[in-house]
Amino acid sequence: MMRFKKVGFPLFIFLIVYWMVAIFLIVFLLSFGIALIFHLKNGNEFYFDFFKESTYSLSKAIPGGGILGGGIWIKAKLQERKDSIK
Repeated sequence: MMRFKKVGFPLFIFLIVYWMVAIFLIVFLLSFGIALIFHLKNGNEFYFDFFKESTYSLSKAIPGGGILGGGIWIKAKLQERKDSIK
């Protein structure tokens, strides 16, 4: 994992991208798992639209990752400021 010396703009971008990818993978893999469970349980045709599920996962990952990554960065920036005052 990358080590950042200070809380700056590169860390901000890293956190946003990291959490966007994490949320995308979580939502995508959960929807894939649910489709797989229904296929195995019912024996029906495996129905999973990769494009539809990818766009749905991306629509959840972009705002979620932006808010979560930005929030973590703000907390780290406030902690850095607090530590520098002491």
